[in-house]
This record gives sequence, C-alpha cells and structure tokens, in this order.
Amino acid sequence: MAKKFTFKSEFVKNVATVMTGTALSQVVALGATPILTRFYAPRDFGFLVIYLSMLSVVGTISTGKFERAILLVSKKGTINRIVFLSFAISLVVSFFLFFLLVVLKDFLLRTLDFSVEFYTWLFTLPILIIIYSFYTVFNVILNYQKRFKRLAAAKLIKTISSVSVSLTCILFLNDARGLILAEIIGYILAAVFVVAANLNSFDFGKKVRKDAFQVANRFKDFPLFNVPSDFMNMASNQMPVFFLTTYLGPSVAGFYSLMKRVMDAPVNLFSTSILEVFRQKASEQYIRNGECKMLFIQTAKNLSVMAVIPFTVLFILAPELFSLVFGEEWRLAGEYAKIFSVFYFFKFISSPLTYMFFIAEKQRLNFVIHSYIFCSSLIILNLPRFVKLDDKGMLWFYCINFVLIYLVYFLISYKLASGKINKTARGGNNI
Repeated sequence: MAKKFTFKSEFVKNVATVMTGTALSQVVALGATPILTRFYAPRDFGFLVIYLSMLSVVGTISTGKFERAILLVSKKGTINRIVFLSFAISLVVSFFLFFLLVVLKDFLLRTLDFSVEFYTWLFTLPILIIIYSFYTVFNVILNYQKRFKRLAAAKLIKTISSVSVSLTCILFLNDARGLILAEIIGYILAAVFVVAANLNSFDFGKKVRKDAFQVANRFKDFPLFNVPSDFMNMASNQMPVFFLTTYLGPSVAGFYSLMKRVMDAPVNLFSTSILEVFRQKASEQYIRNGECKMLFIQTAKNLSVMAVIPFTVLFILAPELFSLVFGEEWRLAGEYAKIFSVFYFFKFISSPLTYMFFIAEKQRLNFVIHSYIFCSSLIILNLPRFVKLDDKGMLWFYCINFVLIYLVYFLISYKLASGKINKTARGGNNI
C-alpha cells in the first residue's frame, strides 16, 4: 500500500533547488526585457519568436521522444542506448530540416515576409537542433540522477549567456540577428554544461548500437505516438505566431512574442520547476505502487494556490502594466496578455500533472487528444479568412478551446495517478 504523501522533505527540497535556478533565470531575463524593448523593434522580436517557434516544433521530433523512457528504465546502461538513439534521430532530422529550408525559400520570403538576411540565419537551425536535442536528453538524465542543482545551474547559464549576448549585440548587431545569436550561444553553453556531467553516456560502441534496437522496440510507442502527439501540440501552441505574421506582419508577431516572453515566466519559474521533480517522484511511486494519487493531489493544490493571484492581476491590469514597464508602444502586447492570462492559468496547473500520460504509457490516448488540439487550433486560427473576426477575437477562441483541453487533461491525469486506468508501467521495466 502506498505511503501517504506529505508535501515535505525531499520533494520540496528538490523543487526549491530547481525553482531557485529558474527564479534567478527569470529575474535576469525579465530584468533585461525593458532594456531590449527599447533597442530592438517589435519586428525583431517577431522574427525571433518565429525562429524559436521553428526550433520548438522541430525539436519535438528531434529525439524520437526516447528521452522520456529514461525515467522508466531500471538498468543505467540503457541510458547509453537512449542517448545513441536520440543522437541518430537528431542527425536525420537536421538533414531533413536543411532540405526543407532550401525547398521552401520562396514561401518563407513571400508568405512570412522574411528578409534575405533573416532567411540566411535560418540555416543555423539544423546545427542548433542537434545541440537542442543533447540539451533535452541530458536534462532528463540529470533528472533521473536527481542532480537538481545541476539542472538549476544549466537554466541559469542558458539565460545569463543569452541575455548578455543580446545586450552586447545592441552595439553592433541591433536587429533580429542579435537576438537569435544570443539564443544560439545560450543553448550551446547550457548543452556543454549538462553533457559534461555525463560524458560516460557517450559510449557508442558496437554493443550499444546493437542493443539500441532492443530499447527502440521496447519503447516504440514513444516515437510512434508521442512524436506526432507532441508535434501537433507544439505546432498548435506556435500556430498564433505564424498566423499573426501571415495576417498582420512580423511586427504584430513581435507584440505576441513579448507577451509570451512575460507570461512564460511564472510557468517556467513554478510550474516547470515542479514538473522536473514531480515526474521523477511520480515515476518512482507509480512503478513501485501502481499509483501516486496523494502526490498528484497535493501538487495540484499547491499549483492552484500559486496561480490565482498573479494571473488574476494580469487579467485585470495587463495592458497598463505592459505600457508602464515596456513603453506605451507595447500596449498591444498587454492586451494579448489579458486574453492569455486565462490560458496560462489552466496551463500552469495542468501541464506538470499531464506527465502522468507518459508515466502510465498512455501514448495512444495522448495522441487522440493532440489530434483534436491540432485540428481545432487550425480551424480557429483560420476563422478570420471566412468570418469577420479581428486578432483579439481569434485569440479568445483559441484560448477558450485550450482551457477546455487542459480541464480534460487534468481529469484523465487524476484517474491515471489514482490507478483507475490500467497500470502499464507497474512493476517496473526489465530494460
């Protein structure tokens, strides 16, 4: 029988460790933002968010999602096989992305109003996607090892280096290229830091390559269902960027970019920090006991308490706050923030807890939900083509749809944590 969970000791200590690094990262990033908004134009932020959206969307398939199996394995040697699989997949994805950038040149220059200079910088993406993949995989390895201080330090390194470069570029590369260069350097330094902690995972010998096929077969549902699910989810989350750019131009996408930069801060600070620890602890309890209900309930309560005040304030005062902090010309970003405060409230609570789908290996169910997310988002963001609807009306429909989705995710995740849906992962894995 599962021991009653109290939200104390190891769990809270680990959350606090990750949260400290994340908090410092957010302080640095948000502290620099008012300076950046006065030297970089909305159009520059628009191009940056398009670049990062492409990285995020392609990044969902660049590892085959095999890194999620790391928390489910019982033999540490299996990690080497997963690293090899992820690296091999990232190489294939990188080459394919390069090919797409060449083929889609006219579309990118014409439809999304890219400059030739910005289009040229897109060719850094194939290289960055490999670095991004290593960063993702080795973050999970550190999580598996409970090295949360190293995880926190990696986030801080990524943010400080990115902010430092973007501020420096004000002097000699004062446009979207400076912002993009900052992100590239940030990911490189952070990836080197997390990889250096586990260099022994780079054993790509003959036995590792051979056994990798066994691991791939055991966890085949991750690439078969998680990759398309996460691809559709990420594409759905990034769709507003591309549709706003298509309808209204990169400058409006820049306002959306600033909104997202600010609204992501509390999610990254608290919600994502709790996820780092929750997924490790929940995996451990679920494999041992077949449920982690008390952990789920207490985590949900704490996330709810943390979310109420900040997102209520943003819903009421976001336009005024954005004008005050970033300048009156950024008021539209505040109006977008008011709309998305509802979206982020439910995301803040639900997102960490939906990791139950991966712990319980319910990839097929997750795939069905993400298919709906993708199709419904595509329909909603195309509404202005067929009915009279401005950008704010479109975004309201988009957010309300996601609120309903997060509620469904939360309820199913609760049932999974309670052990009310068959326990695929119970008893552990022999790999």
